[in-house]
Amino acid sequence: MRRFLLPAFVAALLALVLVSFAIVSASRVTEPSVSAVGTADPQDELRVAVVGDSLSAGRSKFLGNGLDDESWMSYARGDGIDFVGGWARSGATPDEMASAIEPIDDVDVLVILAGTNAVRLGETVADEADAYRRMVDVLEPERVLVSSIPPYSAHAADARVYNRDLRSLTEAEGWTWVDPWVAAVDGEDWIRGFSVDGIHPAGPAEYAVLGEAFRELILQDRNTATAAGS
Repeated sequence: MRRFLLPAFVAALLALVLVSFAIVSASRVTEPSVSAVGTADPQDELRVAVVGDSLSAGRSKFLGNGLDDESWMSYARGDGIDFVGGWARSGATPDEMASAIEPIDDVDVLVILAGTNAVRLGETVADEADAYRRMVDVLEPERVLVSSIPPYSAHAADARVYNRDLRSLTEAEGWTWVDPWVAAVDGEDWIRGFSVDGIHPAGPAEYAVLGEAFRELILQDRNTATAAGS
C-alpha cells in the first residue's frame, strides 16, 4: 500500500512546488526593478524664447537686462522650461520687435506677447501681420504660442478687436493661440486690484500669476504636441 501512496504524495508535492514557482515568477515580471526605475531618462527641458513689450520686459523695461520680479518668465522657467532669451522692450510694437530680435539656436517654443502698443498707436493686426511672421522666421522655433493681449482700459474696444484679429492670424498661420489672462480678467476688464494702470499687472504677485499661467500653457502645448506626434 505504501508503495503506491508515496509516489502519489511526491507527485502532489512536486506539483505544488511548480505552481508556487510559477506564481512567484509571474509576480517578479510585473514589478519594475529598482535599476529600471533609476535609469529612466528624464524629459528634456523645453528651450523657450520670448518676444514682447513691457508685459514681458520686467521692471527694468528691457529684457536684455535680465529677468526680475516683474518678468513673467521668472515664474515660468525651471522644471521643464529653459529660458533661452529673446527680446522685449517697454513701448515696442510688433514691427519694432521683429526688427530687433536676433537668431537663437534650437528654440523649441517661441512665446509672442505683443500688440498692446500697436493698439495704443492705432495700428491693426493687418498693419502688423508681417511683423509676427518675421519674428517666427528669425527664431525658427519648433512651436509658436501667440498670446492674447490683456485688457487695455483706455482703448478697450480696439484691444478686443485686435485680439479677435490676432487670433485669426494665429490660426491661419498654424500657430497656437493662448490666453494667460483668465485669472486676471473678469468678463472683458481687469479683476479689481490686478492692474493699477489698466494696462499692466500691478506688481510681482500679479506677474507671478501670469508666469504660472504661461508655464501651464507652455507645458500643456508640449503634451498636446507629443500626443499628436509632432
